[in-house]
Amino acid sequence: MKSARHQPLLTVALLAITALALPGCKSEPVGGPLALTVEANDPVKALQHINENGQRCWIKSGGRDFSELRLMPELDTRVGRPRLLVLSKKSMQGLPQLVIEAAGSPVKIETYGPLASTGAGAQINADIMRWSAGAKDCKA
Repeated sequence: MKSARHQPLLTVALLAITALALPGCKSEPVGGPLALTVEANDPVKALQHINENGQRCWIKSGGRDFSELRLMPELDTRVGRPRLLVLSKKSMQGLPQLVIEAAGSPVKIETYGPLASTGAGAQINADIMRWSAGAKDCKA
């Protein structure tokens, strides 16, 4: 029983040690699918804001991670959810490398696809989170 009482203290101590050790680690941001609820009521307007900034910051920037990609909006809400497709320039008719989709009120934004688990996917997710909070800059 004594060890059960000390379990929360041990957990807190381990978390504190881990938190202190993490700032020293320098690594690429980790990508993955994103599911983010934002303070917006219109999914199309939320995606338009992401599309405008994405065109400027990802596609037209000339950055290495985005040089072979194209961003295509599909915002017609009569058929399915509005979304942005990140496509390979070499295979415009192929499957998207990443889908950025929005729905609901408040708006929930989700990303998924093979590009999500790369460094570019991590940057896309970070940019979407920042832009959804009102920012317009290209880098955090």
